Amino acid sequence: MALDQLYQQVILDHNRSPHHNGRLDGATHSARGQDALCGDDILIELRVVEGRIEKAAFSGEACAITTASASMLMDWLVGRSLAETTAAYERFSQLLDEPESTDDPELGEMNHLRSVSGFPARVRNALLPWRTTLSALEC
Repeated sequence: MALDQLYQQVILDHNRSPHHNGRLDGATHSARGQDALCGDDILIELRVVEGRIEKAAFSGEACAITTASASMLMDWLVGRSLAETTAAYERFSQLLDEPESTDDPELGEMNHLRSVSGFPARVRNALLPWRTTLSALEC
């Protein structure tokens, strides 16, 4: 299996069986993210305790890239602080801008999303869960 096929398979697997999909009871932070061009509409809900994300979930209607990105991000968020999440967003954005760079070991499976870097609309979809999460954490 070629590397690009593996990346695509990981994205498809997260789209078919997204992790942390559904509403989160006891959420302390939430935000809604929308992409007017493609119709993606997601809700990110977080439970933050003592400055760390204890639980994370997303719900809504979204394309495969947004769903896969949200699924991977929800896995990654648990135990993270706002500062860690903000720094990781910057690294993730840079990864999408520079697809030839090496994998960021802190981002784990999210490195697979670099395969969308050549498609500006898809980059926007991959970033939507991140931007929505940061909006939720600012509330």
